[in-house]
Amino acid sequence: MNIKKLIVFGTAFLFSFILAKAAPSWTVLEPDWTSAPEGQQSNQVKTQDKTKVKEDLDGGEWFGRAYQLHQSDRYAEAIEAFKHAVDLGYRKPTSMYNIACGYSLLNDKENALVWLQRALDGGFDDAELLADDSDLDPIRSDDRFRKLISSVPYADKLDKYSNKRRDRVEQAESEFARLERIGSKDGDEWSRVGVQLLLLRELHHSIVALHRAVGHLDYKGRSARYNLACAYSLIGDREAGIDWLTQAVSSGFDDPDKVRYDPDLNNLRGDPRFARIQKSSEVLSLSQFYGDFSDNGRYPKSQWFPAVELYQSLVKTEPNNGRAWFNLGFSLHYTAQHDKAIEAFTRARELGFNAPVSAYNIACAYAMLKQRDQSFVWLRKAVDEGYNPGGNLTGDRDLDNLRSDPRFQQFVSIARRKKDEEK
Repeated sequence: MNIKKLIVFGTAFLFSFILAKAAPSWTVLEPDWTSAPEGQQSNQVKTQDKTKVKEDLDGGEWFGRAYQLHQSDRYAEAIEAFKHAVDLGYRKPTSMYNIACGYSLLNDKENALVWLQRALDGGFDDAELLADDSDLDPIRSDDRFRKLISSVPYADKLDKYSNKRRDRVEQAESEFARLERIGSKDGDEWSRVGVQLLLLRELHHSIVALHRAVGHLDYKGRSARYNLACAYSLIGDREAGIDWLTQAVSSGFDDPDKVRYDPDLNNLRGDPRFARIQKSSEVLSLSQFYGDFSDNGRYPKSQWFPAVELYQSLVKTEPNNGRAWFNLGFSLHYTAQHDKAIEAFTRARELGFNAPVSAYNIACAYAMLKQRDQSFVWLRKAVDEGYNPGGNLTGDRDLDNLRSDPRFQQFVSIARRKKDEEK
C-alpha cells in the first residue's frame, strides 16, 4: 500500500484539496522579496531607501508572515501581522488593504470598510483589485462599499474591471444551467460549479449544485459535504451547517486547519457541537502521521505505531466510527499487521465507510500475506463497487505478489479502459 493508497484514501483525499472550497483567488499583495530599482513602484508602494534596510526588515518579516497566514485561511492572525507591518510603516497602503480583505473574508463588514477607507486614504490605488478582487466579494453588495469606491479619483476605471466579476458570475450560472439542462450526473462537475458559486457568494445555486454533487459522488463526496457546511453557515442555517460538517468529517474530509480557520464556518463556531467536530477532525486526520519514506520506499513501521495505539483506543470508545476503523486498518497495514488490518477494513466496510477503497486495501493486505485467491476476490469487489484502480496496479508494491498471475492482467486492462474512458 504505497503513497498512492492515499489516493486510495485520497482521490477523495487529494481531491478534497482540489475541490474543497479552496481559498479565494489569492489577491493579497505579496511580500516584496527583492529590492526594486530606485524609483520603481512595487504594488503601489515605493521600495524603501537602502539606508533603512534594518528597519524595513522587521516590517517586511511581519508582512511576509501575514501573507503566509492569509494564504492558509488564518485571516484573524494575518490581520494582526499586517497591523504590525502598518505600525512599522512597511507598505502601509498595501498592508491596510490586505487587512480589509481579511476582515471581508471573516464576514466583518464594519472593520473591512474601515480599513479599506484607510487604505484608500493612504494612497492605495489599484483599480483592478478594487473592482475584481474576490476577497472583497462578501462586502460588494453593501451600499457603503459602492459609495466608497465611487468616490476615488479613478472611479471611471473601475467599470472596466468590474465586468470581470460579472463575467465570473455569469459563467458559473451558465454552467449551472447547462448541467441542469442536460440532467448531468457528473458529480465532479456539479462540485466544481458549486464551489465557484460558493466563492462568488451565489449561495442558493451553490447549495443546489453541491447537493447534486453529494448525490452523484457517493463516498467521494466529502469535499462537497464540507462545502455544503460552509454554504449553510453563510446563509445562517446553523443546524444544516453542523449536520453537513459532521458528515464531511465522518466521511473522511481530512483538512483540520480548514475546519479550524475557515471563516465561512464562523456562524457555526458558537454551537457546542462545533468544538467536538473540530477535535474529531484533528484526531481522525491521518496526515498527522505522514513523514519520510524509508530506504525501501515504504513508511517506517515506527512512524505508524502511535497511530495504531490512537485508533485502537478510539474504536473502543466509538465502535461505530467507520473512519476510525479505516484509519486503524491503514495504520496496521503500515506496521505489517495485515491480518488485523483486514479485520479493521472489514469493519469499516460494515459501517459503510469508503467501501470500495476498503475492499482494495483488503486486497493489498491479502497480497502481502501471499493469499492470492483472496486478494483477487477483494480486488474484484473493489472494482465492482466503483473503485478505479488506475495507476495503483502498476505502482503499488503491495500487489507485487500478484503480478506473475494471469488474473492480474485482467485488472490492468480494466484500469487502462477506465483511463481511456476518462480522456
